[in-house]
Amino acid sequence: MKTVNPYFLNDLMSPITGLADDDNAIKYYSNLNINTEEKFRSIIKDLFLPYYENLDNTKKQKSKLALSYYLSKADYDFERVFESCLPPFDPPSNARNFFLWLWEELFNGEDYLIKDLKSYKVVLDIHEPNIP
Repeated sequence: MKTVNPYFLNDLMSPITGLADDDNAIKYYSNLNINTEEKFRSIIKDLFLPYYENLDNTKKQKSKLALSYYLSKADYDFERVFESCLPPFDPPSNARNFFLWLWEELFNGEDYLIKDLKSYKVVLDIHEPNIP
């Protein structure tokens, strides 16, 4: 059985985590008027892609698996994940789209769908071995 940890999905949000408390970030992103897919994709390319590329290989694999797993779940609450990181801007009207665009920008051309979710075990403990 494979394990997946939501910690790694949350960690992918690190480039914007906590910026809701940064007045300069709030002003900067409000001036960008982030309301289109293209604007979100631009932010993903500028911030999230370099962040992901700088992760070590183990963390990359675990993050990719977590994103794939949760995108494969029809009922996952992506708005909660997005909002919980305290970003400096609102999610798209369907927060799942942000994570879908994140997948597409990070893993161009790859399919995220996991067909047999029952073969995965969700591990919630952040003290799981191999979590940096």
